[in-house]
Amino acid sequence: MDYNITYRQKDKGWQFIISYKINGKWKQKSKQGFKAKKDAKPVAEKMVLELIKEFKTGMISDQSYNNIILQDLMHIYLEHIALYKEYNTIQGYKYAFSKFSNLYELKVNDIKKAHIQKCVDSIIKEGLCTKTIYTYTNKMKILLEYYKENFDTLYIVFNDIKIPRDKKDTNKKALTKSEFDELLLKLKGTKYYLVALIAGTCGLRCSEILGLTWKDIDFDNCLLTVNKQWKIDKKTRKSTFGEVKGKKSYRSIPIPPVTISILKTYKKKNVIDTNQRIAPYSHTEIKKYLNPVLKNICGISIHELRHTYATFLIASNIDFKTAAKFLGHGVQQTIKTYSHVTDDMIKKATDTISKIF
Repeated sequence: MDYNITYRQKDKGWQFIISYKINGKWKQKSKQGFKAKKDAKPVAEKMVLELIKEFKTGMISDQSYNNIILQDLMHIYLEHIALYKEYNTIQGYKYAFSKFSNLYELKVNDIKKAHIQKCVDSIIKEGLCTKTIYTYTNKMKILLEYYKENFDTLYIVFNDIKIPRDKKDTNKKALTKSEFDELLLKLKGTKYYLVALIAGTCGLRCSEILGLTWKDIDFDNCLLTVNKQWKIDKKTRKSTFGEVKGKKSYRSIPIPPVTISILKTYKKKNVIDTNQRIAPYSHTEIKKYLNPVLKNICGISIHELRHTYATFLIASNIDFKTAAKFLGHGVQQTIKTYSHVTDDMIKKATDTISKIF
């Protein structure tokens, strides 16, 4: 019999939840009111032994999973995805679920579309953009689909939640070349200058920039190799080197001569980090210090410098397949994300047309 035990603090005490699988469906038993985790453990282990005995003798009940509440389902699901999801992804799910905290104590099979809509209406009042609200709602839908697949195949998962469209343009912003040059000029001499430079001239993700080491730079051939990123280890919850996002993220990228020159100068004049990191900062520092500066100067975030880089490539007639390779994307994803028209592209097309006619 497959099973797992989750211990958590609840109502000023401790609770254990035993999740066990019979006939392809996950079931649950729980008990709470223990003063300490050590008090809950022997009771949980005894209950597991009883369940295994009942399972072997065929006496275990196969009733539908009617009593599980949303908060307990959430803990079971998060424990499940912790096996293969990254720390930041799990935190994203936790935060999304927190937006539906009013439903935590409800039995899952009692949760209807109207309950979800009421929570979404509250989220809308927070003034969040449509895309963010869709993200939160979709994560809740994934949770309830997990419940349907594993616990109650007759459960009806909600559809067609009403979410208003944004009145303002929420598309990612790409800087023009002159705007990007002006940004670098204003950042020159500051702590995070190199981060912005690499993002805008090499198109790396923020975590890839933070995980970049000096040995990843081939100064002779003007190439940069992406083979790791700086991330939070989900076991230790400390920042460290880790694998990149996916297979396509392992890549080599040409470095512009101006960036190579700046990197060479920086390496000669500055003390090198003990981990050989080029940008020895944390994600929190980037969000707290660099992003507000970028927002103030030109209304963007660090990620939109990567977007700017991609737009430069497409506007310069670099084909989508090559651009996708440099970005660590699939071709279709690159076409979908970057097939828009910028002011620079319109100007270039206007100049071309004037020469034709």
